[in-house]
Amino acid sequence: MFEDYASVFDLGDILPRDKSRLREDIGMKKKIGKFSKEIREITKQETCYYCGNKFTSFCNSHSIPAFVLRNIAENGEVLTLNAFIDNPIFKVDKGVNQAGTFNLICRNCDSKIFSEYENPENYCNVPTQKMLGQIALKNNLMAISKRMFEINLYDKAEKELGLPSELRRVKNETNTLDLNEYIESYKKAKKSIDKNSTSDYYLCYYEKLNYVVPIAFQGAIALIADFNINIINNIYNMSPEYKVKNINICVFPLQNETAVFMFIESGDKRYRNFYRQFNKLDRDDRLLALTYIMLSYSEEVYFSKRIEKEIFPNEQLQKISRNTSEILSPTPFVDPILVAKEAYDLSKRKLIPNLLLEKYKIN
Repeated sequence: MFEDYASVFDLGDILPRDKSRLREDIGMKKKIGKFSKEIREITKQETCYYCGNKFTSFCNSHSIPAFVLRNIAENGEVLTLNAFIDNPIFKVDKGVNQAGTFNLICRNCDSKIFSEYENPENYCNVPTQKMLGQIALKNNLMAISKRMFEINLYDKAEKELGLPSELRRVKNETNTLDLNEYIESYKKAKKSIDKNSTSDYYLCYYEKLNYVVPIAFQGAIALIADFNINIINNIYNMSPEYKVKNINICVFPLQNETAVFMFIESGDKRYRNFYRQFNKLDRDDRLLALTYIMLSYSEEVYFSKRIEKEIFPNEQLQKISRNTSEILSPTPFVDPILVAKEAYDLSKRKLIPNLLLEKYKIN
């Protein structure tokens, strides 16, 4: 749905920001639904992205394994990040079958290429290289799907909604660069899986919690700065020669425990200082840092409805959760990367509740 992609671009480009108006404007919601459906049709592929075979129906692939989402679901539903953001257009909750889905590969490929990492029995031990490769593959497929959607979104918004052509050009120049980088990382992950590699990914953090947390997450994140506010990724560098590097983060609530881990591509030196700093933190602070990173960098975070209700009015949680929906646009007066460093400063983690602690457990 449109709402699955909404937080990766500035809704102010296209939609009015008056929340009271949007709550009452059923026509606007219907227009958004129709617009979303049309973009999905334009974006729809004719062949499976993995095997290349032609299909008319594609698998409803989950960005997070469905078994993980079911472990935190209440009556088959989970809360979305909008529980914090409170945008009246988008849903606060979703059924497990609709949460974090994309359609790029056929059902046959989906059942095969993710089989090891989507098997809950395989989390008795540390994730294998094959599992890490499958997670990286899934993360990149999800990102590719989003960027393809966004490119078509801005093209259509220019033609039908009056979006300024220069804004469309700037947005899609960035989207195209991102898309090419995700495709490159996808190819690396695919090659790693095909050759059954034992060294293509480096597990820089792994922890098993003996309780079930109320959050599920899986994603590739381009961190802007480390704990000392040193730049990791200059997301405003538009040179095709400059490559943004991602770190893969997973928080998987299992039946009676939780697996939490991070990994990068082997040989990626850009995150070396970050994960060394991270691993020097005490356990609770590591979990707090992960809570902050997930909520401030990604919209693909899902919560159990059993989580304590008093956290949702928390102003700091609301503020950092909006980082993903409020794009930091360059201006002629301020270096945008400095603005981004301030917005995503990891020291701000101390202002929010640590949702991965045992006090918030749901089992």
